[in-house]
Amino acid sequence: MRLHMNTTEPILVPARTVASRVMGDSALLIHPEADEIKLTNEVGTLVWRLVCERRHTATAIASAVVEAFDVDAATAEADVISFLGELSRAALIERIDP
Repeated sequence: MRLHMNTTEPILVPARTVASRVMGDSALLIHPEADEIKLTNEVGTLVWRLVCERRHTATAIASAVVEAFDVDAATAEADVISFLGELSRAALIERIDP
């Protein structure tokens, strides 16, 4: 899978205090300071794996979802942005300016 990076978008990374474990098609995300636990589905697990690589933007992650699943680009982008927003509000991810 080849991801393209938009150099004006922030890179998404796991928050420093988050612990996670990928188990098959699910990822368990734990933020002990916020008492937040999240279990992802298959798409969320792909998103989390890419966030853990610490080098992808939201656009690149949405492109990867399009490549991996039977979904159009507009739907993938909207869903990925929504999911990343949930992760951000739960303090599970951080954004790093390029």
